[in-house]
Amino acid sequence: MRMFMISLGAAAASLALAAPAAAQWAPQPHGYAYGYHSNYGQVRALQVRIQQLQRHIIQLDRRGIVRSRDAQRMYRDAQILDSRLLRVSRNGLTLREARDIELRLARIEQRVAIASRSNQRWGYRGW
Repeated sequence: MRMFMISLGAAAASLALAAPAAAQWAPQPHGYAYGYHSNYGQVRALQVRIQQLQRHIIQLDRRGIVRSRDAQRMYRDAQILDSRLLRVSRNGLTLREARDIELRLARIEQRVAIASRSNQRWGYRGW
């Protein structure tokens, strides 16, 4: 019985030490890969996010939530990002390029969110 308890304790200790290593996260490429490490599905998902962001910027501008000048600047940045994605994805998207596009897209999304919140808070309605 004593030997069984010692082996059970050793097994539990080894599992406890191995658990944090398994919990680490890293982006994984998915689906029908082409090019280097990324794939068409990831490129398409980034294109969809950029298009949704552009539509969101247009809606905020039409409703008067974001100033026209700010909306034009953010829309132009999204267009530049879309053309950059198209250019770098022709021969396959590397992990570095994918992270760069995602980071730039997240920055534009953050700017849109901040601009819409700050203009609503101060009562700007486009007049």
